[in-house]
Amino acid sequence: MSPKFQAYLSALASAFFYSLNQIFNKRVTLALGTLPALVSVYAFLTLFDFIFCYLFGDFYLRDIRVLLEIVLVSLIGSVAILTLFESFKYLPIGVAITLANLSPVFLTLFVFLTTGKIPPLKKLALIGLILFSVFLITFEGKGGKRWAYLLPLVTAVGWALTGLEFYRLVNIYKTDPLAVAFYTSLYMFVVFLAVFLAVAESKSYILKKVWRFKKILLWSALGGFFTSIGFILAILPFRWVDITETPVIEAIFTLSTPFSVLLSYLLLRERLTLRQTVGVTLSFLALFMFFLSGE
Repeated sequence: MSPKFQAYLSALASAFFYSLNQIFNKRVTLALGTLPALVSVYAFLTLFDFIFCYLFGDFYLRDIRVLLEIVLVSLIGSVAILTLFESFKYLPIGVAITLANLSPVFLTLFVFLTTGKIPPLKKLALIGLILFSVFLITFEGKGGKRWAYLLPLVTAVGWALTGLEFYRLVNIYKTDPLAVAFYTSLYMFVVFLAVFLAVAESKSYILKKVWRFKKILLWSALGGFFTSIGFILAILPFRWVDITETPVIEAIFTLSTPFSVLLSYLLLRERLTLRQTVGVTLSFLALFMFFLSGE
């Protein structure tokens, strides 16, 4: 098996696990509520990230600047994941993940604002198509829960910002990616736990519910495990291919959109409207071509 094929296979598996994890995350969210679900899932995610970093990574942080940037990433990531989990209560997973996966569009905007570099016309056209797909997905005609569509868009902005910071930590500060994953999930868990203890009501009821329904712990463990595995499989491709193959790897990651739609239908019986289906399809195709279009 060639390194390039291994890279493509790893990216494909990462997209799948990053879709499968959301199925269990949504189940925990619907069973416990947003904050308790985040505490439960991130407790297991931190544990698995620690194990993988201990086995294959390096916990070393070279100076205080690295630690401060990781704290910043954790705070931004906490908001991004909080809004994503909250969106699970109102939107099908296929819709929520499609909108959250628009982070490359916001990342392009951030690059333009910080460097003044205008994207090529082809990419601008694809961004226009992506924005049109967002209109199709979010248009309901009667208002209702339309505000809920803003939640995964906040996630997309957060993921774009954390993507920039993650690049700095790994490529500029030369921090081990598994260490970044562990410290980030650890600090996010601390944030979620602190907020939960400060504002949540009926804490004893929630604990009794978790103790009574052991499946909630299983769902939390699976959500954390698949997230951790998905992250590792997302790192490996970049070690097996040349930098010129990066757009192809990123394009493969976008398969998490159709995977999310399919898995949510098979495992949660969530259906999309015709308009949403067209919007999700357009968004996926435009994002796929966005990465393959080059500079």
